Amino acid sequence: MRLYLVRHGRTPSNVARLLDTAIPGAELDPTGHEQARTLVERLDGHTVDAVYASDLIRTQQTLAPFAEQRGLEPTILGGLREIQAGEDEMASSWGRYVGSLKAWGEGDLAASVPGGEDAHAFYERFDDAIAQIAAAGHEAALLVSHGAALRMWIAARVQGIDLAEVVGRRLGNTTVVTLDGDPEQGWTFVAWDEIEEPDEWPASPTPEPELVELTRAEASAAAPGWRYLLGRLHLTTDWADFGEAASFVAAVAELAGALDHHPEVDLRGNRVHLAVGTHEVAAVTSRDVTLANRVSVLVHERGGHPVPTALTEVEIAIDTMDAAAILPFWKAVLDYAEDGDDALIDPQRIGPPVWFQQLHEPRDVRNRIHLDVTVAHDVAERRIAAALASGGRLVSDANAPAFTVLADADGNEACVCTWQGRD
Repeated sequence: MRLYLVRHGRTPSNVARLLDTAIPGAELDPTGHEQARTLVERLDGHTVDAVYASDLIRTQQTLAPFAEQRGLEPTILGGLREIQAGEDEMASSWGRYVGSLKAWGEGDLAASVPGGEDAHAFYERFDDAIAQIAAAGHEAALLVSHGAALRMWIAARVQGIDLAEVVGRRLGNTTVVTLDGDPEQGWTFVAWDEIEEPDEWPASPTPEPELVELTRAEASAAAPGWRYLLGRLHLTTDWADFGEAASFVAAVAELAGALDHHPEVDLRGNRVHLAVGTHEVAAVTSRDVTLANRVSVLVHERGGHPVPTALTEVEIAIDTMDAAAILPFWKAVLDYAEDGDDALIDPQRIGPPVWFQQLHEPRDVRNRIHLDVTVAHDVAERRIAAALASGGRLVSDANAPAFTVLADADGNEACVCTWQGRD
């Protein structure tokens, strides 16, 4: 039979270079969905009788356009999932994970990341999945799986291509590898469809995590459950009582210490608010995403309840013709620190930031000070509706969803802001 092996489309975890191996895993990002659609054209004219995907959502989303176009019902096989990363799940450091896979190639089949799987476990379940596909009697089948799983299985089970070539070839998102054969007679390499897509496989140098700055959209998508507000990822959780909340904070401190990270933590009653960002570059990086996703695991394990609607960041905006002339006054009276040329921040991260909006001409009729109220992107519409229902009026939504200008009955203005529409 002919067997097409396809790697899934791109996800936010690929962009952030995170070890995303557990169920259900990240969904495809917009680029990943577009890559999935290209499979329809790229495989046009190729006979495919059946289609299979792993139990991670990204493989099923990758398969969906092709399966729909061919009128085929996908079969989900857990054996096709990615090689499990164990303790390094959602980590941005690939060292131990890649080290164990290299050890497999050198004959140490018992090597694994603590809590992950060794070669014996991986090959047993992946071989089993392939055997199920072959036993169904198809002339040709297509499966969507994962980078490390495909590389290691091809290197160990396919004739005509060795480990060095497998590692050296580009296995970008939606790359297609074609084989002929069956489990009894063996599999023979036919073709490797190399596409022009960066490959996160760390055979090539991996950037230091703290240098990988994420866009607003990438940061928002890379840490499910967290919300991006004002350059940081935020998570608010509720707990049964103060003791459980404090215990969770202690667990976060231990985890953050192991990662050499210093998140902002606010504990009040049974509610905990966390914020992460890389201060050195004033942005969210893959280092922050690693901590965020590991904290999410702690929340789930300990029974916490995320409360995204509780997130609000307030900024005070002062309209001015000359920021340099008035910034020193506000710096002194608030005892704040400068944050660039046009903003001030509370060194204790308690008071709201103040920023100075440059005017091109004087505005005598408009208030010189207004509030910027930044909320989670999926809360903004509700917040705006609540303000309008409470006697407010819409001044302008020309820049929505980045910001929507509202005013009270006296004309005092507030902007409801999100990260969207700014990249």
